[in-house]
Amino acid sequence: MNQKSDRKFLNSTWIAANDALLVPGQGEIGNAWARNTPWDRYSDIDEGAGLPVFRKKFGSASKKPVKCMIYATALGIYEIFMNGKRVGKKAGSSFKYDELKPGWTDYFKRTLYYTYNLTPFLSEEGTNCIAVPVSNGWYQGRISFNTYGTHKVAFNAVIEVVYEDGSKETITTGTDWDVKITGPVLAADIWDGEVFDATRTGFDALSEPGKRTTGWMKAQKFDEFGGIITKNVGPSIRVRNISMKPVTLTRYSEVDKTDGTDFGKIIVSGTVKKPKAVTLKKGETFIYDMGQNMVGWVNFTVSGKKGTRLTTRYAEMLNDSGSKSRGNDGPKGSVYTANYRSAKARGTYILGGGGDESYHPMFTFYGFRYIELTADKDVEIKSLKADVVGSDTPETGSIETSSKDINKLISNILWGQRGNYLSIPTDCPQRDERLGWTGDTQIFCGTAAYNANVLGFFRKWLVDAADSQSEAGAFSDVIPRVRVVGEGNAAWGDAPIIAAYTMYRMYGDLKIVKDTYPSLVKYMKYLSGFGMNGPHPAYGDWLAYEKTDNRYICVCYYAYDAILMEKLSNILGKERKAASYRKLYEKIRRYFKKTYMKRGKLTQTSQTAYLLALRFGLLPESYEAEAKRILAQKIRDNGYKLSTGFVGTGILNVSLSEFGMDNLAYSLLLQKGNPSWLYSVYQGATTIWERWNSYTLDTGFGDVGMNSFNHYAYGSVQEWMYKYMLGIDNDESDPGFRHIILRPTPDTRTAEEMPEGQEHVTWVKGHYKSVSGDIAASWSMESDQFTYNVSIPEGTYATLYLPVFDENAGTIVVNGTVSPVSDFEKENGRLKIDLAWGKYTFEVMR
Repeated sequence: MNQKSDRKFLNSTWIAANDALLVPGQGEIGNAWARNTPWDRYSDIDEGAGLPVFRKKFGSASKKPVKCMIYATALGIYEIFMNGKRVGKKAGSSFKYDELKPGWTDYFKRTLYYTYNLTPFLSEEGTNCIAVPVSNGWYQGRISFNTYGTHKVAFNAVIEVVYEDGSKETITTGTDWDVKITGPVLAADIWDGEVFDATRTGFDALSEPGKRTTGWMKAQKFDEFGGIITKNVGPSIRVRNISMKPVTLTRYSEVDKTDGTDFGKIIVSGTVKKPKAVTLKKGETFIYDMGQNMVGWVNFTVSGKKGTRLTTRYAEMLNDSGSKSRGNDGPKGSVYTANYRSAKARGTYILGGGGDESYHPMFTFYGFRYIELTADKDVEIKSLKADVVGSDTPETGSIETSSKDINKLISNILWGQRGNYLSIPTDCPQRDERLGWTGDTQIFCGTAAYNANVLGFFRKWLVDAADSQSEAGAFSDVIPRVRVVGEGNAAWGDAPIIAAYTMYRMYGDLKIVKDTYPSLVKYMKYLSGFGMNGPHPAYGDWLAYEKTDNRYICVCYYAYDAILMEKLSNILGKERKAASYRKLYEKIRRYFKKTYMKRGKLTQTSQTAYLLALRFGLLPESYEAEAKRILAQKIRDNGYKLSTGFVGTGILNVSLSEFGMDNLAYSLLLQKGNPSWLYSVYQGATTIWERWNSYTLDTGFGDVGMNSFNHYAYGSVQEWMYKYMLGIDNDESDPGFRHIILRPTPDTRTAEEMPEGQEHVTWVKGHYKSVSGDIAASWSMESDQFTYNVSIPEGTYATLYLPVFDENAGTIVVNGTVSPVSDFEKENGRLKIDLAWGKYTFEVMR
């Protein structure tokens, strides 16, 4: 018997398609992994007979409903249509539709329900009809990796109705609902795409009360779900308010194969900037460049003959030469999709004919910059744009600098977050993966919390983490858990601890700590079974250019876990627990010294090794200064380049500034060579890439086995930009930016410190809309003066650490008034100034 956590669902029943309707191999009616046909990304999507559509009528002319609410969920992705209209947003507002409901959770443990007011959709005649299509989604699509077994998709809903006579009725899903494999969507898979046949009856028409119901059967009870149903937590997936129109349209019909390359090159017949209406001829190929790698889907209006097949393919890059030696998979100028691996990432729209018709997918999403269109008959493309789709996390922060390169990097970071925060924090949004890799999650979550309000997003994710936790206590390396990925690995399995603490510090939300704490304690108990070795060592410093022993990273992260668990325990007033974690940390520290230090020095000598040991306080105080010197020298000797992977990069610049090496952090940030943050910018990136060299102008594409062009983890450097470069931080003892720490850090590199080819950052401006109010700051460096402006929101207070450039300076100017430097306390070479809320301008002579 199904366990229900919400009382509304106590008497409802999961329903699925009637077995008599199912024809083997026909579309989205069962687990995609059950098919025997191999996947070829260059082939069309397998088409079926449609999706299971569940249908229910209620009310009548003699018993008219006047109020109506629905609470609905699914195992799969569902949409609701009622009386000929799509349901899913607040009626009468500009609120966007909730997309891809109910999102991804661990379906062994939980699925989420959404609530909608159906009153505005009620029929004046009294008879009403609901139709609900359900696709495989994350539950039975290829993305599931068969984690949940081979089952039909299922639907569950509760409808509360108030009638004109005052009577009430609760309608629940059950075997009295009708079901049919029907509708215009012939196939839908998150990895592969969607096939939509506009010649068939639409979902809106299927929800019309007077629609004939030939071929419908009664739904069957579905008993395979053993989890709970709880209210949706966090932001819905929506089309974001970002208009993306094509930058250029390239058209071609032929390929020149005489240029001596493997695939040749396309023969361009025309290029149009900012294209409007245009006719796509049979045999012709259109490539729309959206100018930005993004996540979402195409949204077009077209006209043409009934039955015309319009095919879309999505790509992040174009083939650059037609040569296999450069990794190309097609003619120069054509869309490059080899890095999507087996994901087909395409769509087919079959025109209904008879005038203009508009379409965008509903049951899939794509990661792309380029959209390719082909058709088997002429089609007029009246308009085309791309919808940006993701979890609706309001953006809260921005930074702009004097460096166009840094500004481009910041844009790339934000676009990576927009694309990969979709129900869960994914590693990449385009290939046959799109999983919630936790190492990426924890490395980036600090940056994410500055860029957008992600509290609700992580509240859901931390529930997902607890649901995916093993009985022994290990957190899965991807959340939600999938069958083919491990658990409890260092820097991945530790992610829920790091994320919980980061969310508390950024938002001051005690509930997220209270709710998450039991699962974190369970994880620490799990780790205790491995002595001082810490988590498992599978991944190490992923994709680093310089090797660090994997077990070394495990021990360091175990120490970090203990540090954060002490803090989280104190936050909850659990002093004895806090003391036990402090004791554990000291024990790990002694073990670290015994295992990884010889003759007073570290035996691991990578950049990441020094960063971890210093940041987590694992070195003897007597050796810290020497370790910092060695780390700085290693970076200089490496040509002012990093050699870190995911683990080291996530803490690199923040750690350097904590160690007093701000100028070195600037030199790393502004490095253009490989590897560096700006290297991909100079190779044409519009998002953050999985590898430092995913593509190079010199050698072409990297290994297609793992080469995403939208992989946000390395964007974690923006946390340093907010905290140090712009200088907006908070006091961990008074979280949520009630006590703001202001630490503007200008670029003060001398000629001797400046790597060749770099220029100073001369000004920075930005803001962060914290939960306590909007904090705005800017600074500029002139030849003889440093000017700093800050706006502190009402109800907060701040401590400013103002840089001083002349130790002999006697005064500074505050809001136009000259103040003696002696009025202020000095700390670490800066003036420490306590500020009430308000606006301030500081001028410091250089």
